[in-house]
Amino acid sequence: MVDKPNAELKAFAKTKELKPGESQIVTMELKPEDLASFVTAQSSWIAEAGTYKISIGASSLDVKQSADFQLNKDIIVKKVQTFF
Repeated sequence: MVDKPNAELKAFAKTKELKPGESQIVTMELKPEDLASFVTAQSSWIAEAGTYKISIGASSLDVKQSADFQLNKDIIVKKVQTFF
């Protein structure tokens, strides 16, 4: 298991200026490479299996909604060629 920060910004979107009570739908895509960390022993960028949390809000201190999702298995995003 790779040591990771508690939270990382992976996507953001800006809405138009909204009036009180008005809403707007924004779409953001989260890809396996967004979850990946470099694992030296495997010379690969890997999105590790586990539970991940998505938080949505105006800032990290103003979270409006969150959800967990499960990655059931490790995903090798990119294998790095090593030369020794």
